[in-house]
Amino acid sequence: MRTLLTGLPEWQWLGAFIARLAVGLLFFLSGRGKLFVRERREQMRETLVAAGIPFAGVNAIFTSAVEFVFGLLLILGALTTLACIMLGCVMIVAIAALGIKNIKAPPLLGWLSEFLYLPELLYLVILFWLFVSGPGWFSVDYLILR
Repeated sequence: MRTLLTGLPEWQWLGAFIARLAVGLLFFLSGRGKLFVRERREQMRETLVAAGIPFAGVNAIFTSAVEFVFGLLLILGALTTLACIMLGCVMIVAIAALGIKNIKAPPLLGWLSEFLYLPELLYLVILFWLFVSGPGWFSVDYLILR
């Protein structure tokens, strides 16, 4: 058991890789759909209008492009710090403009429970972890910076 527990840190790269792959694919595919499928782009624009975001049409394209480009970079582990910042900003806006408004629970513990249940918050936490820990050795960043 001790060997198993002391050997686990050697596999941290795998956790970073899986997190990068999962979150990067989520953003890449989401951005791809919103950029290249008219119905998805219109749905995104309507969501931004309902949230009171100015210039909803332009922001729908911009946000979708950010998700698409930086999601791909996150998958590759290229410019990981910048990708985490850009995608983190998208998540912060999503939480502030949409997530918090949709919480209908009573104050404090109920509200906190629903807030912590927001998927955008989980993505933000994973992005923060990747931001501070780095993409791991199985990444373009590692190949360039080593």
